[in-house]
Amino acid sequence: MSENEIDPRSLQFYRDAVTTMIEAGVQFLVGGAYAFSRYTGISRHTKDYDVFLTRSETDKAMEVLSRAGYRTELTFPHWLGKAYNGDDFIDLIFGAGNGIATVDSLWFENAVDGE
Repeated sequence: MSENEIDPRSLQFYRDAVTTMIEAGVQFLVGGAYAFSRYTGISRHTKDYDVFLTRSETDKAMEVLSRAGYRTELTFPHWLGKAYNGDDFIDLIFGAGNGIATVDSLWFENAVDGE
């Protein structure tokens, strides 16, 4: 499989998890390689799927993803949670690793809808 191809199981997990969050009303922004692809047209699949959300939305996302059967954890309580399906995972990012920046409502003000 080339770096431009994504494993069908990974793709299904990402789609199912995103759909689960949308249906539960979780507000999030897609980041990482998938946002990069949206804006540049350059696709490169990585080992995970990154979403940015506020801290309270992270709790909600972890709850609905856990109910959907995915293993979740608050990996670093000051910035990162994760949802797992086998070896695949979604990073639920609500702050910077250095503890300085946090995701807040300003992040969503100029967000572009995508599919």
